[in-house]
Amino acid sequence: MGQPPEQPKNGAQKLLATLAQSGDKWVQFGILVLVGLSGFGNWAATWNSGDRNRQEIEISRRVAWEGQERLREEVRRQVNDIHMWLREATEEFHRGNADSAENNKMLKEMRRKQLEQEHSGH
Repeated sequence: MGQPPEQPKNGAQKLLATLAQSGDKWVQFGILVLVGLSGFGNWAATWNSGDRNRQEIEISRRVAWEGQERLREEVRRQVNDIHMWLREATEEFHRGNADSAENNKMLKEMRRKQLEQEHSGH
């Protein structure tokens, strides 16, 4: 038959190979069932691990999305605050201009009256 593959130190593979070469059909069938169960167990463990990984990925995505949404809301709030501040500053600037214009008008009127009094007094 050729050289068997290198055996692990615990000898499980060697034992399985010896039992599989047994002439008893029930022993061979039992080995086949055990190998099948082992394969099924490995498949189930891999599937379960993959499912956990998918769940962890979904949780990570959700956490990232929620973080982005919080950041977007904060940016929206700050932009709104900036717009309100600009609106208030513009209104205050225009009020200041109106006050300055009114003050300038009053100063010109007072200057005109003063000049009239100076001219009428001479």
